[in-house]
Amino acid sequence: MRWIWMAVLLVGVALAQDPRYPDTTRYLVSAPDYRLERLPLLKWPFIEVLRADRWKENQQARAEGKAPVPHEWRLPMSDLATTQEVARDLRRAWQRFEERYYWHVITRLNNPALYAVYCWAGLKGPDLNPPLPEVRVDVPSGSVPQGFDPGLGWPQPAAQGQHMLDAYWPVPQVDPGDFCDGLSLQILPLMYVPGFCIDIDAIGFSWCTPGYEGGEPLWFNDAEAQKRASDGIAHAVSAYYPDYQKDVLTALRPRVPTDLSDPTRLRVFAPMPWQAHVLEGGAVVTPVMRTLDGLTPQNLVNEAQGILQTLRQGLPRLPEAERLAGTAYYYQAVRGLARLPFLQPVSGQLSGLISGMDEEVMEKALLALAATDEGSKLAGRDLFINAKNAPGAWRLEELKRWFPPSNPYTYERFGYLSFFQVWNRAEVTTVPDFRADRNPLGVAASLGMRALFYWWVPVRIKVSLIPSPPFISLTGSLDFPRPIPVAPYVLPFAGERTYWGWVSVPEGYEIPRVKGQPGLGVSGVSIPGFSGNVYDLLLR
Repeated sequence: MRWIWMAVLLVGVALAQDPRYPDTTRYLVSAPDYRLERLPLLKWPFIEVLRADRWKENQQARAEGKAPVPHEWRLPMSDLATTQEVARDLRRAWQRFEERYYWHVITRLNNPALYAVYCWAGLKGPDLNPPLPEVRVDVPSGSVPQGFDPGLGWPQPAAQGQHMLDAYWPVPQVDPGDFCDGLSLQILPLMYVPGFCIDIDAIGFSWCTPGYEGGEPLWFNDAEAQKRASDGIAHAVSAYYPDYQKDVLTALRPRVPTDLSDPTRLRVFAPMPWQAHVLEGGAVVTPVMRTLDGLTPQNLVNEAQGILQTLRQGLPRLPEAERLAGTAYYYQAVRGLARLPFLQPVSGQLSGLISGMDEEVMEKALLALAATDEGSKLAGRDLFINAKNAPGAWRLEELKRWFPPSNPYTYERFGYLSFFQVWNRAEVTTVPDFRADRNPLGVAASLGMRALFYWWVPVRIKVSLIPSPPFISLTGSLDFPRPIPVAPYVLPFAGERTYWGWVSVPEGYEIPRVKGQPGLGVSGVSIPGFSGNVYDLLLR
């Protein structure tokens, strides 16, 4: 009787609420074939995606005897570790642009001094070497039904706040050839008349020009300084920004092995341009998985624990009936993992995650959920929305968008899939980015190290009295260099920047950020090494 009562309660909830999914062109995760059993057959795991509107068009074309309408595409999976390497390359591409941008402008501004130090002498710091970025999923708010909030927060893309250098050095971290182009030794026009001090130690006399103590020269050619800064910014935009976009495309090149004999050592990055990553163009996308070298029984246990922890946080925010059914909804996934033959060494740990749950009660709870679906449809509403857009109990399915990238066995049992995505955003900000996801003091210090200054050198003149003609001896020395801020004071940036991150999608649900048709790029944008048959080896 308990499960019948639960069904009645669930019907009440279903009658009160109904999801709202946009009826637009949608790409859905469909018919995945990511079994690792394919690897010994030298066949790489892949998934299929379905374009919902074209599926309907294809059905109609078949009924009318017309040519089929392309509506389903196969995507080979990429291994998770390689997508981290791609993310690191994307970070390095931005860091190279940032370094070239700043050091060109500051060297042009302080020519000839810095030109001699960096372009002639070649003084250089360590090479750019960002670490592998952390893997974490983001949940675009527009990808879930309006009003749905399980209290798990709305994590930002993994690239958020990462458009900065890992460390800011007072010397370049790129080769001189990367930023000295377009520069030559420039002595004229005169940039400043230095301030000076006259010291007569014998009588205790000292006099300095006005503004000396405040770091001001007698005269500064502010117009020429601003012109140099503006010219440097213009040069960086015209020469270095296109190179940044090329570096991004190079980072996104497919990385497909030619030898599949050792599946434990494979590194695959199989991007699919979904139109492309340029602004409003879509995204470059690939499904991801942990390959065999990271697929250990204990890792599977840890991932299952993480998923259940997410559920413990999200389920309490759902309506009571779905909160009760949610335990049963995911019980079967953990039970299925525990019964895998190669996980026998840890089956006890997996079973322990669902200890205290009676299998018969869980089955009845699922039957109650199914009965609720039928009752809600009779009332013209849906808790299960198979008849509309997406399968499953939609609130319980949407929770999967917070699940982490995992391995094929976890994907198959829990019914979701993770993707690595790359896309562009138009931004107006500073370089370094003052909005970076770091300690505010650290960001302020980085901005200070990359502010635009002209460095002038004060002079101290020492007058010494001597007993014989000419009775006066003059010696000069240079004081410590002092900075003069030059407009625009910090480097501006206005353009597209490349973002990246990982998203998780319930099976049968919409993939965020994609547009157009898989495999077709935007005019003028192509990924090096990508062609229509580049993945034939993996999909054979």
